[in-house]
Amino acid sequence: MIKVFFYNLDKEGLAANWDRCLAQLPEWRRESCLRMKFEQGRLQQLAAGLLLRLALREEGVDLMTADITKNEHGKPMMEGLYFNISHSGDYIAVAIADYPVGIDVEIKTDPDLKITERFYSEEEQRAVRDAEDPQKEFRRLWTRKEAYVKCTGTGIYDSVAKIPSLVERSGDYRIFTLQEEEEYTLSLAVRCGADAGRIEISHETVGLPLSFP
Repeated sequence: MIKVFFYNLDKEGLAANWDRCLAQLPEWRRESCLRMKFEQGRLQQLAAGLLLRLALREEGVDLMTADITKNEHGKPMMEGLYFNISHSGDYIAVAIADYPVGIDVEIKTDPDLKITERFYSEEEQRAVRDAEDPQKEFRRLWTRKEAYVKCTGTGIYDSVAKIPSLVERSGDYRIFTLQEEEEYTLSLAVRCGADAGRIEISHETVGLPLSFP
C-alpha cells in the first residue's frame, strides 16, 4: 500500500505559529528549515516536516524518535518503511510505502521549450510539442523523471533524457501521474518487482496540525 498526503501551503498560519511548529520537528528537519535563505523555502521545509510527521503517525511511527539515516546520495531512509517528500510553490507532498518510493510535485513550466530541447529525448520532445497542452505535458514528463530518480535514490543522472517518463514501467519500477491541474502536476514512482500488479495507492489532501499530542 502506498499512501500519498498532499498539502496546500498555509503561509500565514505557519508563519504566525513558526516557533510552535518548529518545535514539533526533530533536529535534522529543523536544520532543513533554518538553512533556507528565503521565507518561502523555510515555510516549505516546515510544512514538509509536519506533513511527514503526520503521515508517519498514521503508520504508528513518531518522527521525533524514528531512526532516520541517509544513503550515500543524501536520501533520508528508515528501516522497514519508505518515504519521500516533494514541494514546489505552495504545494507539498509526502509518500509512505512498503516499497522504495519517489514523489514529485511541480509548478515548473517551459514557455519557450528550452528545457525540453536541452533535457528531453527526441521522443519526449515530440510528445511535448504535439500535446494539446504542451506546458502540462512538459510538467507531466518532468515530474515522472524526478519521481523515478527519487525512488532509485541515486540523484539526477548525467543524461536527464535517459530517465524514463513515457513508459508506465521500467524494469522493477512503475511510474504514475496522480494529479494534473492547471498549476501543478503530481507524479509517483515505486520499485515493486513481482508485486507490480497489486499496487494500491491512496491519495488525500490534508490539513496540518500546528502541534502534535
